[in-house]
Amino acid sequence: MFVAPYNHQVSKLRAALGEQAKVGSVDKFQGQEAPIVFLSMCASDASKSPRGLDFLFDKHRINVAISRAQSLAVVVGNPNIGKTPVSRVDQLKLVNLFNAIPN
Repeated sequence: MFVAPYNHQVSKLRAALGEQAKVGSVDKFQGQEAPIVFLSMCASDASKSPRGLDFLFDKHRINVAISRAQSLAVVVGNPNIGKTPVSRVDQLKLVNLFNAIPN
């Protein structure tokens, strides 16, 4: 299962992986599981992402995405995304939570 936060990234993944790959947004897969889940963060700078840092690092969305995995969840993204500058304490909490995902 391949999960991405943005529909545009879902389209790009679907085009690259083909129709047989199970690709969708976090919302599409809520309640479903797969042995392995790939979460594509699809942003190299969260502060410049289309819906902002709060959406990209939303703890509920990330939890839904990685908890779909029965055995392994792989988070794919720019390693610098966890160093995203923040302007509020609640954003710092979101970035810290993302950084706490085991790698």
